[in-house]
Amino acid sequence: MSGTANLAPMLLALGAAFCFALALILTQFGLRTMPSWRSPLYSIGGALVVAWLAAFVFVDWSTFNLDAALIFAGVGCIFPVVVSILSVRSNERLGPAVAGAVGNVTPIFAVLGAVLFLGEHLGLLQLSGLAMVVGGVALLALRGGTGGRHWSVWVLGLPLAAALVRGAIQPAIKTGLALWPEPLAAAAIGYALSTVVIVSLVGRRALREGPAMRSGVLWFLCVGFANGSATFLLYAALGLGSITVVAPLVALFPLIGVVLSWIFLRGEQLHAIGLLGILVSVAGVILLLLGGT
Repeated sequence: MSGTANLAPMLLALGAAFCFALALILTQFGLRTMPSWRSPLYSIGGALVVAWLAAFVFVDWSTFNLDAALIFAGVGCIFPVVVSILSVRSNERLGPAVAGAVGNVTPIFAVLGAVLFLGEHLGLLQLSGLAMVVGGVALLALRGGTGGRHWSVWVLGLPLAAALVRGAIQPAIKTGLALWPEPLAAAAIGYALSTVVIVSLVGRRALREGPAMRSGVLWFLCVGFANGSATFLLYAALGLGSITVVAPLVALFPLIGVVLSWIFLRGEQLHAIGLLGILVSVAGVILLLLGGT
């Protein structure tokens, strides 16, 4: 794919990265007024409404493909619902800077999935980049959290698991989009299934607990809008470009998250080792990108 042809998926992927980072910051404000177990009801439900309203207007349903829809539905059973649950918990325990930074391992899972299932190939630059991403996460594990937080190393498993899911679904989404190139429909169908899953998990408990605070609901509706926009942009990028180009750019969201944390959450600053870990990871992402173009 030429440099010009790469531009559109690259811009879409960067837009997705910004929206994922913004969702991390908004989550911190929402967690001040709502418990983490309840928040995905509103973030996923809000994104569902927005996605379907847009899908009814912009999707060409006359080209509907059942096989693609089933793929999108299957993905929706785990994404974004599982990632939403893991992300809000890791954000709560680690803070947005560290939680987002550990999400930088997503390209490892996405690129390896592309190699195993889609026949894409890794070059020397990409292998070096993968090693640097892992090294950057290891540096993050050497230092405790931000904002006075203290956590065990095992807590890193929360964002790592979210990264695994986020990376693993990308080959499946790309396969579905090859059959039916409607990323907005993919997002809408996926959010519909994710809403069913989250309601089945915590809906009854939410009813017992009574109404949530209005401010918390509004914050997590905004989180849902940000994550929904990120999901659509990610799917659109995957529909136009290679996973080895899209995934590394989306994985820049931790760096964007650090900048947004510095602006809006002054108590969530990373220490020097953590910042070094992010820089090493971002350097690895850049090598992945160079190797995929």
